[in-house]
Amino acid sequence: MAPLSRLLFVLLFLTALGCRGDVAHLDDVGKMVYEVKPAVVRISAFATAQFRYAPSTIKTIEAALKQDGISVAAQNLGQNEMDVPTGAGGSGSGFIINPDGLILTSGHVVAPTRDAAALDHDLLHNGAIAALIKHFPVDELRKLHRTGALDRYIETLVANGHLVARAVTNEVDLSNGEILPFTIERFSPALAQHGTDLALLHVKRKNLPVLTLGDSDSTRVSESIWAFGYPAVASSTDDVIGGWLSRDSDLETTLSPGIITAIKRNVTNTPVFQSNVAIYQGNSGGPAVNRNGEVVGISTWGRSDAEAIKFLVPINVARSFLAEAKVPINLQGEFDKHYRASLDAAQDGKWTVASTELASANSLFPNSPDLIHFRHDTERALQSMPLWRKHPVATAGAGGALAALALGLTLPRIRRPRIPADMLKVTTERVVSPSSAPPGAPQMLGKLTILNGPRAGERLGLGGSGIRIGRESAMCEIVLENPKVSRLHAEVVSIDGKVLLIDRNSSNGTYVNDHKIDKRFLKDGDIIYFGGRNAVAIAFHA
Repeated sequence: MAPLSRLLFVLLFLTALGCRGDVAHLDDVGKMVYEVKPAVVRISAFATAQFRYAPSTIKTIEAALKQDGISVAAQNLGQNEMDVPTGAGGSGSGFIINPDGLILTSGHVVAPTRDAAALDHDLLHNGAIAALIKHFPVDELRKLHRTGALDRYIETLVANGHLVARAVTNEVDLSNGEILPFTIERFSPALAQHGTDLALLHVKRKNLPVLTLGDSDSTRVSESIWAFGYPAVASSTDDVIGGWLSRDSDLETTLSPGIITAIKRNVTNTPVFQSNVAIYQGNSGGPAVNRNGEVVGISTWGRSDAEAIKFLVPINVARSFLAEAKVPINLQGEFDKHYRASLDAAQDGKWTVASTELASANSLFPNSPDLIHFRHDTERALQSMPLWRKHPVATAGAGGALAALALGLTLPRIRRPRIPADMLKVTTERVVSPSSAPPGAPQMLGKLTILNGPRAGERLGLGGSGIRIGRESAMCEIVLENPKVSRLHAEVVSIDGKVLLIDRNSSNGTYVNDHKIDKRFLKDGDIIYFGGRNAVAIAFHA
C-alpha cells in the first residue's frame, strides 16, 4: 500500500473509531427518580396553642397523688395562672396529580384539622400532659402511665384548663420550597374507620410537576416498588438529628425501595397492598411507584414493631375516588413537557437538548433540588462530551466530510478550516481590551470563540496586548467561570505583530491543539483548552 493511501486509511479508521465513542446516558432508575421527586410534597395539618391552668389545680393533683401512695411535691408553681405550649396533628406526604394544583394524600394526614372539637380535645389533652411533666417527676408519671392511672390526672387538668392563642396550620410544602395553604376538596376516612384513607387537596399554583397514575390491577406480588415521602425522622425538626441537618435538606424527598409482599383485602372488600417498603411517620400519603415512575400505591399504614409489614392503598382505588370527583388525571402541564423532554434526551445521551429543555422547565418551577442536581449532571456530561457531539455537523454527509478532511490533511498545499463552521456560530460578540489600554480605537489582535458550556458561541475580540484570562473577575479581562480554570490562568500579548498565549502557572494547564504549553504563538484555527479538555474550549481566529 502506498504511503499516501496507508495514511488516508489510518486517518479514516481513527476518525470513525472516535465517532463511535460512548456518551453518558441517564439510566432507567435514575430517570424515574428525577421524574418523580419534584411532584412529591410535604403536607402539614396541625394546630398549636397555649394550655392555661391554675396553680390550685396542680395542688389538687398533688394531694390526689399522695392519697394514691405517691408522695411527690409539685415543682415550678407560680401565684397566677400558668401556660405551657401544646400542639396536635402533624405532617405527612402527598403528590401532585394535576398541574393546576390538585394533590392526592392519605385521609388520616389531613384529618386532625377537619374536626374543630376533636382538635381542641387533643390540644387540651396534650397540654395537660405537658403541664404534668412540668410539675412532677417524669419517672413517677411513667409508672402511672404503665398502670393506666395517669388518665384521671390528665382529665382533671383538662376539665380545669383552657386554650389561648390557638392557631391552625393547613399547608403544603412544594419540593422547591414554596409553602402554600390548601383546601380539602374531597375526603375519605382511614382504613380503620372503613374508609379508603384518601384526600384530595387544592393549592393555588399553576404549571406544577405531575405524577402519572398507573394500573394497580396489573401489579403482582414480588414486583419492585419505590416509595417517596418526607419521614419526620429524616428532617431537621427531628429531636435526634435536628441539630445537625440543615433546613435546606428538608426539601430532599426520601426514597425507599421494596417489593409487594402480598395483595389483601380490607373489611369492605377493597384491595390493599402489603409491602416491606420503609414507611415511617411522615411517609403517609406519599406515592409508591413502579420502575416506569407510575404510581401504583399510596403509603397508608405501618407499625414501628413490624418493620417489614407496611400497607399501601392501590392506585386504582384512588382512581375511583378521583373519578367520583370528576378530576382529570395524567395531564401534562408546560413544566412536565419540558422536564420530561429533558429527561428523555438525557436517557438518549443528547445532553445539549437536555440542557436546553431543563432551562425551560426550571423557569416554571425554580429552586427544586432535583432540577439543580440534574443540571449538575447535565453540565458534567456536557464537559465530558467531545466537541463534535456538542456541535454536530449534518449527519447526511458525515462520511464524505470525514473522507475529505482526512484527504485534506494529507495534502499540505490545500488549507482546510480546523473547526466546523457550525461550531463558530456567533451568539454574542464584544471587544475585550486590557485595563491599561489607552483611549481610542483598540488594536485588534484577533478573536476568540467559546466552544462549550453555557457561553458556547460567544465571540470575544482581542482589543490590544496584555489581556488576562482566568476565573477572577477582579484581575482578568476575560472571565471563564469554571473550577478547573485558575484565578489568573493565562495572558494574551502581541509580539512583532504575532499573538502570543502565555500560561501563568495555572493549576490545570493550558493546551493548544491538545499540546500543553507554557507559551505559544497562535495561528488561525487553533483550539485552546483552559484547564484541560473537559474544562473550557476556545477557538482562535486571526
